[in-house]
Amino acid sequence: MQKIDLQRYFFLGTAMRYLQDCQEGYRIARFPEGGFAILDNIQIFLKDLEELKLFVTRRASYGLENFLEELKQQPDKENLTSEAALKIRELMNKIRPTFDAESEGIFPFYTTDKRYNLESLIGGISKLFRPGVYDLLPDIAKTDFSEAGYCIAFERPTAAAFHILRGTEDVLRNYYKKFIRGKKGVKTWGQMTFDLKNKNKGKMPNSVIVNHLINIKDSFRNPTQHPDKIYDIHEVQDLLSLCIDVINRMVHGINSK
Repeated sequence: MQKIDLQRYFFLGTAMRYLQDCQEGYRIARFPEGGFAILDNIQIFLKDLEELKLFVTRRASYGLENFLEELKQQPDKENLTSEAALKIRELMNKIRPTFDAESEGIFPFYTTDKRYNLESLIGGISKLFRPGVYDLLPDIAKTDFSEAGYCIAFERPTAAAFHILRGTEDVLRNYYKKFIRGKKGVKTWGQMTFDLKNKNKGKMPNSVIVNHLINIKDSFRNPTQHPDKIYDIHEVQDLLSLCIDVINRMVHGINSK
């Protein structure tokens, strides 16, 4: 996946149109007072073809690239001659069909508004947690919640639910170790909440947290882990809220004396 500013396509089209329409007298080099001219537009056009991965059109533009070098060598770079303007128009008219054919296979996809800010979902998931909590999460949990944010932004809700629940379980393991000692081996979510629920001496886990975890296991984790549940975009955002709340509480409990 690559993030591209849509203005890049706008500037590419503007440069193409400018070159297709160029006439005798058009400025060759940049205006002293600012503003793009022929050389700038050719360079922008060729560079954007490369960076926007329109490689077929870029290869078809070799003639334009060669003519660019000729223009750079002219001792007088102020204005196009009628011959030079005609040459550029002919080159662009040869390039245009290739560009049209190649661009037919390019489709932009737009993210739509969610209840969460898209900037937080895409690369800023830490902002949704209580301040400082995300930095204390295990690495796997960080990765899972980051992936969940992208999945919600791009409307893959069931995939997002998997990541949310995996990340929550990763934090649960640390919470379990805080209160249950001496039991070795990897425990399931159910085993961990059972042990936490039935602990009756020593430092006690928070009953609100444990009840939340049991609810998440029964209502979401188990049917998601097995092929029993498909999420819509609204339900998975509810799940994200629920799990962020319990993680905020668990991290506070893990780091309290």
